[in-house]
Amino acid sequence: MSSIKKNFIYNSVLSISRIIFPLISFPYSSRILGPNGVGKVNFIDSYTQYFCLLAALGIPLYGVREVAKYRDQPDKLQTLTSELLVLNFLASLVMCLFFFLIAFLTGRFKGEEVLYLLGAANLLLSAFPAEWFFQGLEKFRYITVRSFLLNFLSVALLFILVKSPGDIEWYYGITVVTMFINVVINMQSLIRTTRLQFRGLNMTQHVKPLLLLFSTQVAISVYVVLDKVILGYLAADEYVGYYASSLKITKILLTMISALAIVMMPQMSKAFGYKDNEKARQLYEKSANFVTTVAIPISMGLMCLADEIIILASGKAFLPAAMSLKLTAPIIYLIGMNNIFGLQILTASGKEKTLLRCILIATVVNLVTNFTLIPVWLHNGASVAILLTELVVVLTTGYFGCKLLNIKVNWKQIFLTIVACLPFFGIHFAVRSENIIMTILLTTSISGLYYLVMQIAVFRNDLWKSNFLKMKNYVYGKV
Repeated sequence: MSSIKKNFIYNSVLSISRIIFPLISFPYSSRILGPNGVGKVNFIDSYTQYFCLLAALGIPLYGVREVAKYRDQPDKLQTLTSELLVLNFLASLVMCLFFFLIAFLTGRFKGEEVLYLLGAANLLLSAFPAEWFFQGLEKFRYITVRSFLLNFLSVALLFILVKSPGDIEWYYGITVVTMFINVVINMQSLIRTTRLQFRGLNMTQHVKPLLLLFSTQVAISVYVVLDKVILGYLAADEYVGYYASSLKITKILLTMISALAIVMMPQMSKAFGYKDNEKARQLYEKSANFVTTVAIPISMGLMCLADEIIILASGKAFLPAAMSLKLTAPIIYLIGMNNIFGLQILTASGKEKTLLRCILIATVVNLVTNFTLIPVWLHNGASVAILLTELVVVLTTGYFGCKLLNIKVNWKQIFLTIVACLPFFGIHFAVRSENIIMTILLTTSISGLYYLVMQIAVFRNDLWKSNFLKMKNYVYGKV
């Protein structure tokens, strides 16, 4: 089995676990904490994650690329890893000061001291997991097993410690505990793989390439993380809860699509490193085919079942989030394509300046739409803003990515896939009943079977045909 397939399987297992565990924990926490509690925790977590992104300095992306380059050169790998870890930690210390300063000056710290202290602990710990190190070495089996066990622990602690709306601190504290355990496990594994050194480091050599990625990450963070913070300042916590709930469900389903970008980036970096554009084009075609034929039906299905999914996942108190879920559903496809153009092509080929320009344009669009639409449409305004932002990103990165590799977007496949998914709405209308679970099961199973037939028998998609045959042979082989 090729390394791409093997790593994708590991990442798929990891992605499935990231779907299953939130499906268990999210309905429970939503019902216990309610819209206001969920909104409060999401506001502080988004505030914290913004500083984590600033402290990361673009290292998560840069680290994957550089580790992939030096994986066969132990001395250089040792120096690189040590330099990036020290840089990240120093930046985290600086960001921690601003974290408290802004919280004090805006008056948000008072009354929420414990939550902010937990957030600061999370910020300091975020310097050490070094996930980029293991991704660059393509140790996806290790990442999968460790993440699965930590997710299991997190869910177990949730059911043990969170029993009432007043357990917000315990709820957020579980994140810090699992992060701490993650750091301990990762650092032990990292030290067994390479030595760390603290003398003779030359961290300044990373400043220029990191500056571009850092600028890009800051711009991205405005609409990925800061949107909840903006919503929290312009509207009440409950609206943050509605928006966070819809986005949570959308991003749970996005995890499978994102797994592909993580696996493909080291392969793309190698292809560009050897100036093998033909190989890079082949990788792009595989990625685009997968994202288009998988992400579009997921997005359309989510739009069909928005009301039922919100009630099932969060309870009727969160029903106002249904419209937000319908509005954010298409970003599953848009982010999937953004990962291809932005990470697999532009970042892997060293075109960080081009990516930064694309992100800056999207950031301006996001800020304008957020401050314009949130006062009028509240959480739905934030949903429209993120949708328009991701659309701008995919259009701009797609233009430069296609130009770089001399490729064209398969608009025909996109159009036919959307048309093929339209019957989902008719199927949903036909089977809809007061039994929410039965409605979801019937809609997804009938729509899924119909779509499978369309891809294999009508469109004759090689990706779907080959995987179907493999599954068929596996089943018959077992029988």
